[in-house]
Amino acid sequence: MKKTFSIAAIVLAMIAGEVPNLNAETVYKTVEVGPATVEIERTGSQVSMHVEGIPDEGEITVSRGPIEIEQKSDGSFEDTLMVTSATPLYTFSLESPLQLDSELVTSGKIKARDLGAHVNLNVVSTQAPLASNESMSAFAATSLPSRTRFRYQTFISGYDTMAPPIACAPISTGDYVLNANFLGNYRTWNPDSESFKTRSDVLVDWGAGGMLTTDFAVGETTLVLEYLYPFNLGNTTVILKKTANTDGMKLVKGVTSSDYVSFHIYTDVTNPFCWDAVTQGINYDFEFYVRRDGVFRVSGTLLRVPNHELYSRNNLVSSWRTIFQVSNQGFQCLFAYSWGCTEDKTVTGDLVP
Repeated sequence: MKKTFSIAAIVLAMIAGEVPNLNAETVYKTVEVGPATVEIERTGSQVSMHVEGIPDEGEITVSRGPIEIEQKSDGSFEDTLMVTSATPLYTFSLESPLQLDSELVTSGKIKARDLGAHVNLNVVSTQAPLASNESMSAFAATSLPSRTRFRYQTFISGYDTMAPPIACAPISTGDYVLNANFLGNYRTWNPDSESFKTRSDVLVDWGAGGMLTTDFAVGETTLVLEYLYPFNLGNTTVILKKTANTDGMKLVKGVTSSDYVSFHIYTDVTNPFCWDAVTQGINYDFEFYVRRDGVFRVSGTLLRVPNHELYSRNNLVSSWRTIFQVSNQGFQCLFAYSWGCTEDKTVTGDLVP
């Protein structure tokens, strides 16, 4: 049967510098997402996805990187790619109600009366299928990097910020008023800045079988104490400096190969001037899945204090690419019993131009 192509798809392909293949081979792929089944059909730059077995009151979303794919009809999705030889990563997220016979309920972890406050969440990512002739074309046209680097930094954007009394600094007395401040990094988003609170660098060496090399660093913490006496007699400024260690910064290796790697980075670095019993440190916890051809997925949780920034680059590009930037929610989040300060993030994309 002869395949037909929309004028829009042909125009998109021509804009991308490709000549559309009107006799492209149709290929298929099936993926299980929890109880549901997704059938992916691809012809050239046209991708169709049909989902069956969605539970009652369940809902599925499909995304390609940061782009959510529109649902054309019940359980059917369609996408048009700019390049016929592309191998995008699709992420399927199925959310469905918990049932009374769920293991979480039968094991007692969730009480039956609280069932409505919880959902099942199944998330699966997979590449779109690619015809053999297009695969050879893509391989011939794509340069693969020999090294890929990730950089995760945290920093305080202002010049300084108040140090919480008692928890991190002395308090005023009847003899003097004490102003206590921590110096910040006084900058905005910048992967190349040498001013930071924490930095985690992970280098993937594809030529060495995906060997992972880390470089963890913690910036110096400066506490400025201003003792103000009555009538400005004997005012004194004391500057104290300490640097926390990197013991709370760790890499856990998963799979390493010359084609793809997986790993986990974890950071929990406390302020060396603060009392650990009532404060918490700079904290984030992320899992990485990275392929040599550039497809990646980063997923995890962070404490929104201070600013967080994650970047990547490889030896084929001249500048860093932003994966995410998360602004400081407020230094009240450093107190051990604060709430509403964590954020879950999942980012997928393609690092190779």
